[in-house]
Amino acid sequence: MSLDFFTVASNLFSLFALIAVGYIAVKTGVLKPEASHYFSVFLMKITLPCTIFISLVTREYDSAFARDGIIIIIAGLVMFTAMLYTSHWLAKIFRVPEGRRGVWAFISAYSNSGFMGFPVALALFGVEGLALSVMLNIAFNITIYTLGALEIIHDNPDHKSEGVDMKSIIFSSINISTALSLIFYFCRIKIPFAVEAPVKYLSDVTTPISMVIIGMALAHSKVSDIFSDIHTWTASALRLIIYPLISCLVLRVFPLSENPLVAAIIILINAMPGATVTAVLSEMYHADVDFAARIMFIQNLACIVTIPLVCMMI
Repeated sequence: MSLDFFTVASNLFSLFALIAVGYIAVKTGVLKPEASHYFSVFLMKITLPCTIFISLVTREYDSAFARDGIIIIIAGLVMFTAMLYTSHWLAKIFRVPEGRRGVWAFISAYSNSGFMGFPVALALFGVEGLALSVMLNIAFNITIYTLGALEIIHDNPDHKSEGVDMKSIIFSSINISTALSLIFYFCRIKIPFAVEAPVKYLSDVTTPISMVIIGMALAHSKVSDIFSDIHTWTASALRLIIYPLISCLVLRVFPLSENPLVAAIIILINAMPGATVTAVLSEMYHADVDFAARIMFIQNLACIVTIPLVCMMI
């Protein structure tokens, strides 16, 4: 199995380029800082649901793939839940300040499975690797917009008085699109081109919008603050080193499938930097979006070294 590290490096460079666009846009006055809120809402309620839906409904049904897909979804549900609650506990051990613990735990537990995970999986493992990544992303979406969202909401000092609207979290656009994509795939329902085309167009803008939001958030941070905050480094070590190593060891002892790609995809996706949606959810729920952006900057910088190392381990 050959590893195309040039493709990995190219994807990382693209990520930084898109983040730079958002950063420069705010610094030069092209975009106002408050615009990030509206971008976040548009991303969460429209473009990201389209990305999730189109990823499965356009794929041909395959029974072997469906079996491995179910295995990887179950494994993902266990893995993401375990990492989130472990991170929640570790945030207290590492004395992460109140008002930051939710963001710290969230970004330590959840990786950038979409923008970075998908293209890297395609480059290393081909179309089947990409398809399995999409299935793992279902478990990601189920937990991140329920348990993960609640974790970030707890950073909002007013969350107790405001209350948590569980109905809006469970029946979010993200979760509805995930459920619909599974129904359409397993029931082998085809959508007409007139519907597929606009959904695909909206899906294509998810990545640039999410990266621009990160850049806009970074525009508020001082470079000295980014590198001097110890909590950005502890979250980065957990996300990029500790969790990938643990997942590798566990899957060597307990192989999930005869298909080696199942374990390889889980390890690879777990090696990605923090989820870009961290900044988006922090913006939506009025958590510390600057802190989230700092951690994401450090992780995206460090992953230039850590991702190739994990690829060699796989």
